[in-house]
Formats: sequence, C-alpha cells, structure tokens
Amino acid sequence: MSEEEKMKTLYVHIGTKKTGTTSIQGFCVHNRKALESKGYCFPDLPFQYYRVTTEERNGHFLVGAVWAEDGSHDLNKERQIFQEGMGYIRKLFQTYDNIILSDEQIWKNSYMVRASLWEELKEEAKKGNFQVKIIVYIRRQDGYIGSLWNQSVKTAIRKDRAVMTIEEYMERMPPSEQLDYYANIEKISSALGKENVIVRVFERGKFEGGSIYTDFLNILGLELTDDMKIDVDVRNTSLIGNTHEIKRILNSIPEMGELDNNNFFRQVLQRCAPLSAEAYPCSMLSKDEIQALISKYEESNRRVLNEYVKEDWDSLFDNTTPDLPKWEKENPYMQDDIIRFVGMSAAFLLKENRKIREENRKAIKALEYKLSHPIRAVIGGSIRKVKNLLRRIFKRR
Repeated sequence: MSEEEKMKTLYVHIGTKKTGTTSIQGFCVHNRKALESKGYCFPDLPFQYYRVTTEERNGHFLVGAVWAEDGSHDLNKERQIFQEGMGYIRKLFQTYDNIILSDEQIWKNSYMVRASLWEELKEEAKKGNFQVKIIVYIRRQDGYIGSLWNQSVKTAIRKDRAVMTIEEYMERMPPSEQLDYYANIEKISSALGKENVIVRVFERGKFEGGSIYTDFLNILGLELTDDMKIDVDVRNTSLIGNTHEIKRILNSIPEMGELDNNNFFRQVLQRCAPLSAEAYPCSMLSKDEIQALISKYEESNRRVLNEYVKEDWDSLFDNTTPDLPKWEKENPYMQDDIIRFVGMSAAFLLKENRKIREENRKAIKALEYKLSHPIRAVIGGSIRKVKNLLRRIFKRR
C-alpha cells in the first residue's frame, strides 16, 4: 500500500453554487451512520451562523464571516473558530480515516475574504499528517449565472440584488463568483497540488453512475449501497419566466423584508411556476447572449477539461442551446399568471384560516367540557400531576 493510500484524507466539497450542493449535503446527513461504517465522517460541528444550517454546511467554519456587536468584522473570532474547527478535525481523525466537509460558500469567499485559505489548509494538513482533497462541481456559465440570479430574486436575502433584472445582475456580477473556472482552480492547485483538486461537471449524462449521489460517492471511492437512503424531496425549485418577474416586483415592497412574508409568496409562486412554464416556454437569455457567454469562457473551459477532468469529450459542457424565445415582459401570458398567483394565494390563506378555526373550535370545546365538569377536570389534572411525579422519581432511580 502506498504512502498516499495510508494517509488520512480531508475532503472539502466547495460547490460551486447551484450544482446540487444541497442535495449532496442532505444525502451525507441522512446517511451519516452508513458513511461512518465505511470509515467516512460527515461531522456535525458546534458552530452557528446566521441563516446557515451548519449540520449540512459543516464546512462553513472555514470561510464563515463573524460580526461583532458593533457591526464590525471580527477577524479574531473567525481565526479562533477556524482553529477550533481544525482541532475537531484532528480529533475525529483518531477515529475515522476520511472526513468530509461541505459548503458552497467556500468557492466564492476564497476569492478575497479568505484568500489565504488554501495555504492555511496546506499547513494544517502538514501539522496533522493528513491530505486535503478539494471537490468542485462546475456548470456552464450561462446556467450558473441564471441560477444565481434566480436564487437572489427567490430568496430576497439581499434587497439590492433581489430587484435586479437578469441584465442588471450580469452587469454587476461580482468577481468573487469566479466564472473563469480555470483561473480559480489553478489558484487552489498551486497551494494543494493539481492531483488534490477533483473537478466534476454538473450536467445530466456526465455523472458517474447516473446521479449526483453516485458521482459524489465515486469521488470518495464508495458505491451506493442498500443501507444508504436518497432524499427524493425536490430542493431549490426555481421560479420561471412570469413567476420570476412577479417575485422580483414583489421584492420592492417593504413588507418583503419580513421572512414569513417572503417565504409565503415564494412558495405560492413555486406552485404556479410549472403551469407558467407549460403555457409560456421561454429563456431569460437569448440564444445570442448564451452563445456569447460560451465563447467568452471557451478557452478557460477547454483547459479545465484537458488538465483536470481529462475525459474524451469534445467540450467540457454540452454547448447546445434550447430553441426557446427570450422572455419578454409584455407577453400575452402575464395576465393569466397573475390570476393564478392571486387565486393560489387566496387558496393558501383560506386553508390556513380553516386550520386556525378548527384548532380554536377544539380548544373551545375542551374548555366547555372542563367548565361543565369542574370536579372531573380538577381530579383529572391531579392524577396527571401524580403520574408525572412518579415517572420522575422512578427515572432518577
């Protein structure tokens, strides 16, 4: 057995965004015990961040921002959390040969916010006597941009981006999104070694074993077995065409700053989206705009294919474009989609109202019973208290 095969491995899955990251993370959480039985740990680390589910995004401590009470960037606390996290990793290596961390924010934040991350991981690996392997999934740039924009409007986390048209979003794309895949992958490999950067294409027909799950397991040297379960829930459902535009306009009203309001309208529009797409199949970018993006990154993508993916493909991505018209604001289907949206919103509210009325009815009925049978209610309450007391006493023993 070679020295590399004996060495313990830290796998860091870094995204990119909109490449099935949530599905991979959910799979690892649901199959934590199955993975551990095979020597792979997907740890649940004790760090907490605002709006970040760290049980799934367990690698967020590598790049997560921490803010002090006065709103300033707390770099010392970030450094402390990073060191604590790596301490957990070293301890886990006493039990497991392989540890998996995942967070799609790493791809973006390592551009500037945590530009030193790769060298720091290299030093940590040297101190802990383990190797680091980076896993990155990439998709064609136009699909990547479209999905980022869709997500920004759908979630409305950042108000400035949540009201942008796709043209405005593309004009203001931050460099940290790193659409030149080759340049960023080279930056990672310059610190950790080209052999330790694993690049996969997020595209139907290019997954090893036919799915994102089997593909990810293949990277780890594993296969999908009977003791592993796949969560079949639909994740991150996109808005389409008119439903996307309705949500973009809604994002401009002050009430959308409340999370419950935003979630309600997003869920309604996600229900409307398939009907809208069926009535008005369209693309948010024209064929010429898509081809311009493909051409812009053609050389970068070719170098990724030749140096990292190393498959006998004509191109890194399938460069065909759907024969769909570009979405137009003044399309004849908008009125129908608005009617669907209003009707479905009303149906949701009526359903919630019926639920509340039923709960109130049951509560009133229970109260009436107690008032009409006061002695029975008192005795019943006393009996429950005695039973609970006895349970606590025997539990202590």
